[in-house]
Amino acid sequence: MSMTATRVQHESAEPIELAEPEHALWRDSIRRRCGLDFSEGRRRFLSQRLRERMSLLGIESYGEYYRFVEHDFEGGREWQRLIELLLINETSFFRHPPSYEVLATYALPELMRERPGQQPGEDFIRMWSAGCSTGQEAYSMAMIFPRAAGAGQSWQTRIVGTDISERALAKARRGHYRKHELRGLPERFAGRHLAPAEGEPGVYKITDDVRAHVRFARFNLAGADDFYMPEQDVIFCQNVMIYFSLDSRREIFARLCRQLRRGGYLFLAPGESVGLQHPGATPVRVHDTMIHRRAE
Repeated sequence: MSMTATRVQHESAEPIELAEPEHALWRDSIRRRCGLDFSEGRRRFLSQRLRERMSLLGIESYGEYYRFVEHDFEGGREWQRLIELLLINETSFFRHPPSYEVLATYALPELMRERPGQQPGEDFIRMWSAGCSTGQEAYSMAMIFPRAAGAGQSWQTRIVGTDISERALAKARRGHYRKHELRGLPERFAGRHLAPAEGEPGVYKITDDVRAHVRFARFNLAGADDFYMPEQDVIFCQNVMIYFSLDSRREIFARLCRQLRRGGYLFLAPGESVGLQHPGATPVRVHDTMIHRRAE
């Protein structure tokens, strides 16, 4: 690039970081649409992601891009592309091991003990991985379930994983992972529930015996999406709340508690439940892990 072209680019380019009031405009719009929090501490990250999309579209200013996503015919599709960039799909198998230990040795056995004599076809436990990202959490729940159900028992599980990211969900549904994406997966599960993906060197797929119990769907935890889901026995929503504003966290927590079946259990990540309360859910400490149980 010539020196002249470089000088013209710098003279006409939008400031690299969002300034007020445009930051407030974008922050409030994103919060309204999906609950994600892009306050001052995340302004630079937001600016970088906006500029990525602006560059691809040939849009020069934050204001012009805002008008495009808010009012243009293609704005809805562009919003989803932007949201995909703003999401941080950081996850792993058995990310917080103590939670899965409590699930297998306390929550699931308690649920099964309290519901004896189920009719044929009704002896299943419903579990929800809320904010499932690329699927590792939901598959972890499916892998550990047989430990609680025990040999010779008729209990089964039905697991749904939801996320706002279509890109993450596509990967979750496929169930194919590279070696670095398998971190956290104990060897005993890897040997039993993984197989080499045909024609994909270095890639492993989740076996059908696990996949059969898991399905995935798009759902915005902080929105008012029209998505029917029956009451759940167990809900995992870990390392998700940190990306939302306090008001959104309170709304999401209340929604999750309402979605629990009576006697069901909610698992958040350590520290995520601070300041969150719901009249129908009681905190329960099992060993060093805090979970919430919906009242009978």
